[in-house]
Amino acid sequence: MSPVATSRERSCDLLIGWGNGLRQDDGVGGAIAAAAGSWELASLAVIERTQLTPELAPQLAAARRVLFVDAEPPAAAGPGGWRLEPLLPLAAGGPDAGDSSGLFSHHVSADQLLRLAAALYGRRPPAWQLLVAAHGFGFSTQLSPATEAVLEEVLAAVRRWCGDA
Repeated sequence: MSPVATSRERSCDLLIGWGNGLRQDDGVGGAIAAAAGSWELASLAVIERTQLTPELAPQLAAARRVLFVDAEPPAAAGPGGWRLEPLLPLAAGGPDAGDSSGLFSHHVSADQLLRLAAALYGRRPPAWQLLVAAHGFGFSTQLSPATEAVLEEVLAAVRRWCGDA
């Protein structure tokens, strides 16, 4: 997708899954991105990365909407071991609203990346985050049994998100 998206390109949703696939459950975002990419949906572009970087801003600006997928500590994930929620723009003057200190590093948050897309390309697409409980961070390419146990349910939620217009 080009930074100046056509209306056809804007009809495409974007899923970005990230994390370290060599550190067990930290790689759940990448595992979900790989699974979603295998569905070969015409309306879904999938990016799998180790971390979010400013170089993703053009793809965000061109997308119809975005789903960020990452791991988080189990206590924050909620009772089902995962949560899907909208990423709302920070209010003017709110916490971190004016903080651009991380925008040009090689690791940014989803919100910082969305703000960068808006600043550079004039568009911040609607965005959601899907956070999955990470139970283990050992040196392994396999997800822990606890994280693996919610994967089917999480992938069903991603499919539902892909079907929402």
